[in-house]
Amino acid sequence: MKRCLICCLSLFFVVNLYSQDFYDVKKMVEIKIYFKQPRWEKTLDSMKDSRLDTRILADVVVNGTRFAGAGIRYKGNSSYNSVRKKGLPKLPFNIKLNYSNKTLKLPGGHTTLKLSNGFRDPSCVREVLAYEIARNYAPVSKANFAKVFINDKYLGLYTNVESVDAVMLDRNFGDHKGPFIKGDPDWRAVKKAGCPDGEKSSLIYQGSDTTCYKGYYEADRPVDWIGLVNFTRTLNKQPADLEKKLDIDQALWMLAFDNVLVNLDSYIGAFSHNYYLYSDSTGVFHPIIWDLNLAFGGFRLLNDERQLNDEELKQMSLFIHYKEQNTKRPLIIQLLSNDLYRKMYIAHCKTLYEDYLLNGLYLQRAKELQTFIAKDVKADKNKLYSDDAFEKNLSETTKIDEVSVIGIAELMEARKEVIGKHPLIAQTAPSISEVKSTLITGEVHISAKFSDATKAWVFYREKGVGAFQKMAITLSADANTASQLTLPGNKGLQFYIVAENERTASLSPKKAGMELHKVL
Repeated sequence: MKRCLICCLSLFFVVNLYSQDFYDVKKMVEIKIYFKQPRWEKTLDSMKDSRLDTRILADVVVNGTRFAGAGIRYKGNSSYNSVRKKGLPKLPFNIKLNYSNKTLKLPGGHTTLKLSNGFRDPSCVREVLAYEIARNYAPVSKANFAKVFINDKYLGLYTNVESVDAVMLDRNFGDHKGPFIKGDPDWRAVKKAGCPDGEKSSLIYQGSDTTCYKGYYEADRPVDWIGLVNFTRTLNKQPADLEKKLDIDQALWMLAFDNVLVNLDSYIGAFSHNYYLYSDSTGVFHPIIWDLNLAFGGFRLLNDERQLNDEELKQMSLFIHYKEQNTKRPLIIQLLSNDLYRKMYIAHCKTLYEDYLLNGLYLQRAKELQTFIAKDVKADKNKLYSDDAFEKNLSETTKIDEVSVIGIAELMEARKEVIGKHPLIAQTAPSISEVKSTLITGEVHISAKFSDATKAWVFYREKGVGAFQKMAITLSADANTASQLTLPGNKGLQFYIVAENERTASLSPKKAGMELHKVL
């Protein structure tokens, strides 16, 4: 009986442990790294110069659970190089917990830790806050905070970001075996002779030779490179076919997020990087936002020419690159050149504005996050910036190493004014209400009421992945009568509705496609 009770308690503990969300932002993660090599720092530095995934072994204890033989390397570009040049110890880590034992896993099945050191973010909350906001609208990694120790000595407070890996891909797209590419240029790469000019990871078509793309992107398998070539060909040469090869709505959300939150260390900034592309089992690519430590104006380069000043960050156009017809940003040009997609993009910008800027929720959450980590930040003797900078940078510009990091509220309160007064944001948008769906012998009947709309569309798909098909809804002349549409489908069919007028659009649900109507 006693033995049975112990077994039951052990089972309860395991189930309880693994049902927890490892990236719960309300919980502080504790990570202890035990290196056996006396010169582990120099070894890691030497490995960082290589693009190969080489690591050194260490035991890592995560929230009390030991992972023997974990593989560790440094990660990052500026967050590593700038900090290392100053001889500071707080460097960013990439840790594979199952490096020696493939059966080892964290709650949720996670096997990799990505630990960011807060480079160029005196507020210490930019990355976690930005990921929290983005996850409302698109498939994005989770993130929280972690206290990191090396050989039992407190190294400091880090941001703990979920790796874009098999676990994350399975959760969001149902599989992880399709073409998978990271937009992350190798600054040391030399252009191959005979290849067309590229522009970092901006998705310019560079011909059918996959080697022309190496140095601009990261990928592991031939199928990844072939997928990238085919996608860039469609984007640049056959844009009419793009909705069959790209989750359009997710791409529009990425562009809206990067713009509204002034996240220039991204596709829209000078380096056109920090995103992934994943092709699901149906062959449709999904863009995935990545690396948000410099969101909220932490990075100022819109192009290679100069840094934007504070006022330019605040006033940045919602149509940057598009209004200049910058052919080096084909994703922006091709999507926003489509009248309906351009209106959907503005609708997404408006949703972000209403959900987080207009009501001040972004600032409320930033303050809550700072309160949660304040004690651990002050205990961090290796932090990159002072306690004074931590307290001030939430609201005002902080000067660090001849670089000015604009205050989050200083930027976003001005951004709120600029976006709120934009003529397309202030425009009366269509309304969509009373959305209903019924299933009758293989046909789905959808009805909804519209006002201030000249056109309406339903975007639908049978599975939880793949491209949405689009069908026009014929609007009823009587505003009090619901417009109806019949399309082929069965139980589980997912859909969202877009209503447009001359200048703008609305969506139902407004967070489509993270939230969708579903036929029950």
